[in-house]
Amino acid sequence: MKKKLLIFDLDGTIADTIYSIRDGVNLAMDKYGLPHRSYEDIRAAIGNGARLLIKRSIPVELQDDEAFCARVFEDYDKFYEKTYANVDGCYEGMSEAMHTLHARGYKLCVLSNKQDAYTKKIIGLLFPDGIIEFVSGQTALPAKPDPTVPKMIAEMFKVAPAECAFIGDSEVDVKTGKNAGMTAVACTWGYRSRDMLEDADVIIDSPACLTEIFE
Repeated sequence: MKKKLLIFDLDGTIADTIYSIRDGVNLAMDKYGLPHRSYEDIRAAIGNGARLLIKRSIPVELQDDEAFCARVFEDYDKFYEKTYANVDGCYEGMSEAMHTLHARGYKLCVLSNKQDAYTKKIIGLLFPDGIIEFVSGQTALPAKPDPTVPKMIAEMFKVAPAECAFIGDSEVDVKTGKNAGMTAVACTWGYRSRDMLEDADVIIDSPACLTEIFE
């Protein structure tokens, strides 16, 4: 494929961040005397932003209490400051693939439903050389799979959506790419099963495949 701009999801696409999220969630659970969540619990709950992550992480009988969910989220947001860096680097081969794509002239961006401040901090840790030209997490703008922000990114770089690809590991990312009129590339090494990604335009099984499909 010949594209100009590649937009990547973060969690489950560039790096396995679940341990950092789980640790922050469990600090919040501790404050309220709630059960800890496991790696698999967090894996199933992420993808639609931190507020929904927290709502899905507290016991079912408390999930309709919006005020309580908001309090737990506020505490989680503070606790995550202590745990966000608990990330053991990129997935194997991902950093190398992205540096290769950058050297080929691709514009590289990251769009996550994670809180904006932590998205920027984690990318800063993983790519201190600045090859990622634009990074955004969840802000006041609509979250994925809404196409508003992906289209804004394309416009910022003066690139048509058809000249962009959206790369991610979840059905949310696939929908984001489709909604924005971009090529949706799904990664099977992340947090969702392959059958949940079947609507993608392209499905790849390793980071090395990125340098094969993008000339």
